[in-house]
Amino acid sequence: MNWRRLYAMLQIWIMVGLTSFAAAGCNTVVVIGICRKLLGWSDGVSVFGIGFPVFVIQFIVFAKYLPKPLRKAGRLSDDPEKFGPWFK
Repeated sequence: MNWRRLYAMLQIWIMVGLTSFAAAGCNTVVVIGICRKLLGWSDGVSVFGIGFPVFVIQFIVFAKYLPKPLRKAGRLSDDPEKFGPWFK
């Protein structure tokens, strides 16, 4: 593996991971707030019982589906496989 393929792979993993983490975190804060204010649940139940599973599920979903929109927006470089066999 050459440095261009390694750079593309690391860029994809880091960018998708950070974007997924931020988006899932923001949505989870909203879900926790709704559980605490509207439903009247305690901190422990709303954070650990509802918030953590919601965060994990959203992180996985975002990590799976975000690369295409990020690539379309120009935030990701090409797939490492598109660099061709001459860069192996």
